[in-house]
Amino acid sequence: MKTTVALLVCSTALLAATPAFAQSYDDPSDLPDTPADIFSGPHVELGAGLDHIKIKSYKDTDATQDISASKTGLNYGGALGYDLPLTENWTLGAEFGLRASSDKWSNGNLVTGTFNTSQVNVGLDVSFAARLGYAMSNKTQVFGKLGFAVSHFGVTGTDGSSALYDGFSATGVRVGLGIEHQMTRHVYVKLEYDRTQYSSGSLIYSRATPDGSSFTMNNARDQLLGSVGLRF
Repeated sequence: MKTTVALLVCSTALLAATPAFAQSYDDPSDLPDTPADIFSGPHVELGAGLDHIKIKSYKDTDATQDISASKTGLNYGGALGYDLPLTENWTLGAEFGLRASSDKWSNGNLVTGTFNTSQVNVGLDVSFAARLGYAMSNKTQVFGKLGFAVSHFGVTGTDGSSALYDGFSATGVRVGLGIEHQMTRHVYVKLEYDRTQYSSGSLIYSRATPDGSSFTMNNARDQLLGSVGLRF
């Protein structure tokens, strides 16, 4: 909760500071033709935010057992993309993102021979999405995006005497909404919310165990991200 408040306060402060960084176009030929032109072209950004993930395993060593957990951590990374003006106010573009997360879930009720999974770590997240934006003015744009994400997860288990570790990737559909504000002619700040629904990912630990441990996961992810970027 404290992290959410901090993100919102920082975003509000950045927006309030806009007059101090007001855009200047001394040469009339530099004036953009339309608001959409301002939010067009290549861009690159870095950011961080909240990463809330819901983890559910439908089976482990005992098919009648399952787990369901929710964890919130820190998400950090960056993105690059390109946008084109469609009309005076609408833009269409594509964005590639690469992020990492501090999220992990630890099983506090590990019972060897019944439920062998002891920890799930959230790893690298790769995404690609199409963006549709609407420039409300020369300084502010709202946007929506739709794409897919491939996220890596590490699963730790035990056979009763030694630890077992395996990693697998899950693919999901990602949708997002956000607002972007130009601080200067080239610098912008952005706040967005993304939702990802993953398909099931499953594995059997590579090292054989007496009870043939397996893990099947179906999970969803919510992210609140703040970013600072450059548009060229």
